[in-house]
Amino acid sequence: MSAERKKAKTSTKGSVTPAESPPSFGAGLLASKPGVAKGTATSTAVSTVSHVVIMGGLVWATIGQGVELIEDEVTVMEITQEMEAPPPPPPPPVDQPNAPFQGFQTLSVPDIVPAEIPPPGEVAFRAADFTGQGVQGGNAAGTETEEAVVAIGDVPSFTPFTVAPVLRNRSEVGRALEREYPQLLRDAGVGGQCEVWIRISESGTVEDVQVNNSSGHPSLDQAAIRVGRTMNFSPAMNRDKQVPVWVSIPITFQVR
Repeated sequence: MSAERKKAKTSTKGSVTPAESPPSFGAGLLASKPGVAKGTATSTAVSTVSHVVIMGGLVWATIGQGVELIEDEVTVMEITQEMEAPPPPPPPPVDQPNAPFQGFQTLSVPDIVPAEIPPPGEVAFRAADFTGQGVQGGNAAGTETEEAVVAIGDVPSFTPFTVAPVLRNRSEVGRALEREYPQLLRDAGVGGQCEVWIRISESGTVEDVQVNNSSGHPSLDQAAIRVGRTMNFSPAMNRDKQVPVWVSIPITFQVR
């Protein structure tokens, strides 16, 4: 009996003792009998050992089985990102020449220089510079209310000169042509040309105006004299000296 107890003690070493459960009613009855209590204790120890052995075998059998690892085949796809090419740089700006300033503009009026110096007593003038404007139509013979005929003076004496006088107030003379054009003849569409003698002083001012060749209309001749008196000239020069001179200038009142 002592040998069995030793064997039981030896077999239960290292085993896990199950948790104690409360004694059942049957166990209490068995424990009250000495003989029965010993047999029951021995059976309990053997049962415990066998359970431990069975559980250990199951664990070992599980460990012994190979674990199959299923490796999924992974396909690695190399993704290449298409980079858009950067836009070409803009062309360099073309240097534009600076536009001329359109504000104030200076216009130079060229001096009219005669191609050749006229002989003493004559001055070259353009007839277009002394032309008034009218309207077309009307009676070229004039009207009944015209003024008396202007008497043509004698031919004046001329003074020799080497530098001809030059008209200074051209724009003012142009306004005088428009202003002095007889309204009656303008409305009737009558025009004409009157050639006048003009005496210019040493300083260039007009001293006298006379009719040289009549226009055929006394009103136009009188208007030509008034226009001639508005003129202003640079002095005439005889070598290095300012001299008074007579000049002949045609003044035209033209029908448009």
